[in-house]
Amino acid sequence: MKALLSNISANWRKILYNIVLVILLPVVALYLLWRLVVQGKSRAGLAQRLGILPDSVSKLKEADGCIIWVHAVSVGEVAAAEPILQQLRLAEPTGQIVLSTTTPTGRKMAQKLQLDVEALIYFPFDFPGITERVLRTIGPDLIILMEGELWPNLLATARARNIPTAVVNGRISDAAFPKNRLFRPLFAWTLGNIDLVCSQSQKDADRFIALGAPPQRVKVSGNSKFDENFPHVPPEEEAKWRQDLGLSQEAPVLLAASTHPGEDEPVLDAFDRLRAGHPDLELVIAPRHPERGDEIEKLVSEHGYATYRRSRVLAEHQQGKDIDLRSTTQVRVVILDTIGELNRIFSIATLVFMGGSLVPRGGHNILQPLAQGKPVVFGPHMHNFQDITDLALDQQAAIQVENGSELVEVTNRLLASQAERELYQTKGHSLLQKQSGASQRMVSELALLLAE
Repeated sequence: MKALLSNISANWRKILYNIVLVILLPVVALYLLWRLVVQGKSRAGLAQRLGILPDSVSKLKEADGCIIWVHAVSVGEVAAAEPILQQLRLAEPTGQIVLSTTTPTGRKMAQKLQLDVEALIYFPFDFPGITERVLRTIGPDLIILMEGELWPNLLATARARNIPTAVVNGRISDAAFPKNRLFRPLFAWTLGNIDLVCSQSQKDADRFIALGAPPQRVKVSGNSKFDENFPHVPPEEEAKWRQDLGLSQEAPVLLAASTHPGEDEPVLDAFDRLRAGHPDLELVIAPRHPERGDEIEKLVSEHGYATYRRSRVLAEHQQGKDIDLRSTTQVRVVILDTIGELNRIFSIATLVFMGGSLVPRGGHNILQPLAQGKPVVFGPHMHNFQDITDLALDQQAAIQVENGSELVEVTNRLLASQAERELYQTKGHSLLQKQSGASQRMVSELALLLAE
């Protein structure tokens, strides 16, 4: 009895966490059912989320070399994982790598990038029986979680099985940190089960420690996003993109990337005003969630413009239909509602507005347009990328605005000055060069963890 009471005392946070999960299970089940039946979402990979993995995954244990499980939630984390996966392959050439994602868009990005992994799966629900089954099936020698993916049951089960775990590219945003501190006992238990935290910055490292991570396990390694394989787009490909999107070869292009609800309207308002001084200006809107294409097309129409829907044109091309992109003299706005093309289409932009920042969504990664040599403008809400934002502003490699009016003012100035645009190009490339090498530093720490 004493041993039982002692065990309960030692694991009270795990017990409490799973009691809460059980209480919430009916709500979660109803929500999942609604997504499945009403929205038609979450169907992909449902069996895998419940812990039922393909036989090919379990057979990886038959091969030589260690098994490394890497988890990246969605598009951004998958892109950030790419240089780490490349360094892992160099460090462990015989290793078997399993990559998991949470979202279908993350999975599509992994497939688009053709990442060098042995298996691609959906991340399982963090319930005790499910996590145990998945760990038995995969049999990992190391689990790597990208950025802030802290799953209590998975990490506790891994600790019980003596499987080392690590968080890489670790970060805790300004918005998340105060909320996380309210649940410090849960975070302290969870972080206590992690063997290594490679944080993006000293501020992130301090926050992990404040939430309960043992200081000796926390390293400052930098941000692997600076090591992404940014594409080189030659001039002939840029010309082809302009042709495919129905854009003039010489016209300046404002590209609004990864926009969220509440941002497309001010972008279109800015476009209205900017065309008074730059009548040949073209606009490309790339929503963060492609399914918002219909909603944006309605807004574009209300502003009196025609639309080019990338997804629609691709679908009609597949059906053998030929579309005349210049069949109207009406000004056309491009809606880029596809996955995996934006990083190359940045090349045709004269300047880029990065979405998720005029509304409080936390912003998005500005490094891809910087790598393409484009001036980048963003709004006041960049807390999900605060470290990158601070570096870019400190190096004067990007511009922050407060609202749509300032967006018009800054865009107008940049459109009028090629010299200023070239200065931002130089500073952006310099920033990327100074901050590179994080992936190699992280994998060096991971190699030590594997060796131990």
